Amino acid sequence: MTDGPRRLPPLWVRITLVAGCLALSAPASDLNGQTPAPPLPPDSIRIPRFPLGQTPGALLTGPVRTGQYLGAVGSRAAWLGFETGEGEIWVHPLKIVRDLRLAFQIPGYEDPVPGSRVARRVEVRPGLVTVAYSHAAFQVRQHVLAPRNRPGILMLLEVEAVEPLEIHASFRPVLQYAWPGGMGGQYLYWDGENRVFVLSESLRRRTGVLGSPWAGRGSAHPAHRLAEAPARMVIPVDPARAREEFIPLAVAAGEAPRDEVMAAYRGLLEEAPSLYRENRRWAASLRDRALRLRAHDPEVGEALEWAKINLEEQRSCNPDLGCGLVAGWGPSGTSLRAGFGWYFGGDAAINSLAMDATGQWDLVAEGLRFLARYQREDGKIPHEISQAAGVLPWFEDFPYGYYHADTTPYWMAALWHYWRASGDTALVEELWPAYRKAWEWCLSVETDGDGIIENTTGGLGAIEVGGLGEGIHQDIYLAAVWVKALEGTVEMAGVRGDRDLEARARAILAEASGSLNEAYWREDVGHHAFGILRDGSTNDNLTAWPGTALAFGLLEPARAEETLRRLASDVIASSWGARLLSTESDLYDPLHYNNGAVWPFMTGFVSWGQYRYRRPWAGHPLVHALLELNRAFSLGRHPENLSGAYYQTMDATVPHQFFATSMLVTPLTRGLLGWEPDAPSGRATLAPQPPPSWDSLMVENLPLGDSRIALSYRRAGPEVWVDLDVEGPPVELTYVQSIPLGARNVVVSGLPDGVREHHEMDRHDETSTLVLPLREGAPVHLRFTWEGGLWVGSPARDLPVGAASGGLRVLDFTGDGTGWDLTLEGEGGESHAVTLFGEGVAMEGGRQWRPPGPFGPMEISVSFPPGSGRTVRTLRLEAIR
Repeated sequence: MTDGPRRLPPLWVRITLVAGCLALSAPASDLNGQTPAPPLPPDSIRIPRFPLGQTPGALLTGPVRTGQYLGAVGSRAAWLGFETGEGEIWVHPLKIVRDLRLAFQIPGYEDPVPGSRVARRVEVRPGLVTVAYSHAAFQVRQHVLAPRNRPGILMLLEVEAVEPLEIHASFRPVLQYAWPGGMGGQYLYWDGENRVFVLSESLRRRTGVLGSPWAGRGSAHPAHRLAEAPARMVIPVDPARAREEFIPLAVAAGEAPRDEVMAAYRGLLEEAPSLYRENRRWAASLRDRALRLRAHDPEVGEALEWAKINLEEQRSCNPDLGCGLVAGWGPSGTSLRAGFGWYFGGDAAINSLAMDATGQWDLVAEGLRFLARYQREDGKIPHEISQAAGVLPWFEDFPYGYYHADTTPYWMAALWHYWRASGDTALVEELWPAYRKAWEWCLSVETDGDGIIENTTGGLGAIEVGGLGEGIHQDIYLAAVWVKALEGTVEMAGVRGDRDLEARARAILAEASGSLNEAYWREDVGHHAFGILRDGSTNDNLTAWPGTALAFGLLEPARAEETLRRLASDVIASSWGARLLSTESDLYDPLHYNNGAVWPFMTGFVSWGQYRYRRPWAGHPLVHALLELNRAFSLGRHPENLSGAYYQTMDATVPHQFFATSMLVTPLTRGLLGWEPDAPSGRATLAPQPPPSWDSLMVENLPLGDSRIALSYRRAGPEVWVDLDVEGPPVELTYVQSIPLGARNVVVSGLPDGVREHHEMDRHDETSTLVLPLREGAPVHLRFTWEGGLWVGSPARDLPVGAASGGLRVLDFTGDGTGWDLTLEGEGGESHAVTLFGEGVAMEGGRQWRPPGPFGPMEISVSFPPGSGRTVRTLRLEAIR
């Protein structure tokens, strides 16, 4: 498994030499030289209507929006389209058809009514999407089902009509490999006996079938080539029969003989109800067995359920390559790459941080194994693998396979995080030879003696294009990932008893941590640099990229505070997420992929970093922005990036991007919940920092090895009730309760025998820390009470699509025992409201605010000095007693 990339069969040679040259002119009935499949009698397959139920928390619906992505994705096939109903179909690694769309021919109308003209509403369920078409003469619901593990797509049309009509299904045939694969000699013909279009090619190895047992006729095409005009299948609709049955339209394909593909096509039709039930069972099981959240904000639970579904949709099974995790989905149009529907090593590692917390461990393990299978001889883990890599010399002739330096240490860190979450020592043992090779490769690209691997020798890290990367020797993103991988190497080598490796990794870790904290800190600009240049100087641009080091807790606290304060400003933290580059930089371009766009993936790291250093009032607005993405654009999906200027996706964004989804889950679990698992030792830490406006938070199925932890958090005034329970083996849980800064007379009741409370005042809040032995059947009930103190609420932001960034930012909040300093940023000449929770306070000039109840909330209006642009103001607050 770890002897380097798997050598792929020489099929690409034969395709390259002959596929574009051969064409057949034989009759369509025996174009492939095989025995034709037996005819499909018109009434042999009937699909009585069955109800499409709803998995709780997993139905999204809304009006149709032109140009907005809609997709149904399984592990072997995908329908990638738009809310107006048109789409393309992939059966990996092949793109089968594009521009598949419906039109409706009504008696008395000269031309068919295009479906896009009458598409009104969409519904999104796990593995199933619905487009509802509405016309005075008919109502049609187009259900697109992506089976979990079948090489095809099934559409079920639910039709109500006042008189007979025809449904026209048109498409443009493709039958082509994902880029950069290619072949020629494709042809299409209508098989009237089976009521299907057959799409094949001259080598007779790849076949696609598209049809419906209801179809009446299909358009004719030359037998030796693909016509430029769309193919069309006409389905006559009997309204009486349609009221009782679904009208099916199925697509199956594969690198297989035609009779096998026809069998797969028939299986989609014959097993339609069971395929739908299988999808529902999968979604229900995912909801029940994986992490669940319920909060004061109902968007949280809904968004988490959809995130889990999305993360499952990473799984893509390719007959030539195996099953692994791809980066994202989106329509390819006239091109041959379905979004980022390739296997990306870095994306899989980033996403595993979320899946470790939700308990989707089987996917993580499969993804780690997949990447190890294609590890290079020298130990480097692949950056990206095309779906067509099995039919061409991907690793030999193209530069992208091992493009990035960060993928290898990310894979190492991902294996460590997986092990700490799951306790799966067997996988660590299985992949340890690959891990050691990855370790040796990393050492080979550290050449300057500072302990940190280098972009110069290893490859790309944070960015791929643009002036920000000019002259880069190291960037802080790559440095942070490597330091985290070193931490994992020290621990895993120690547990395995490899003392030499443990000692070497520990020494390099000390050197690398020192370099990260010293070489990247820029006292003169007050934040961490983006990178070290080849001439030894630094690139001092303020970027979001230090967010990774901050999220991992790698930066010295006092300096981290300075960078976090800058990252909380609108120059980075727009109303919808973190810009990669400060608006104050000369290189800033709000439409540039690397020099100004907002990436949800980096928004998650910055948010997690704010929580890591106990700055929830700066972390939660970013989480809230990520929550909003669940409905703002494609329903239930998160886009790759957005404009830095307006709340709108970029023109070329991938609409269904998985590291955008995962980086909602990760700051929610590892940031807001403060979850840190250590399954091999049976320990974990839970340090929730919910917004003070939340009066409740429920957590179920928080996974730690074979155990599952439950948390119930309720707050009323200056009191918090916490219930903790475990299902499975005992757990030693370190629980950290946030107490308002400046609180007095803190009392903790309900402590189990022998447990002591440790109270500490931090820069931004106070904490009560308890080490609790949790055992099944013996829940712990805690009560925290206090007097006084102050919490700062997260500024509310309205996010209409197309809006510019603005509003209030909380940059800092500290106390000194006699009062509090609150540093805010807002628009010059405007007033903004900030909400405080706690005791009454007075501001300079004698202005006072008193809470309406025992603990607030109090809304304070803050005016910013006149002038254009953003302005910073620090308020001194003192308690009224």
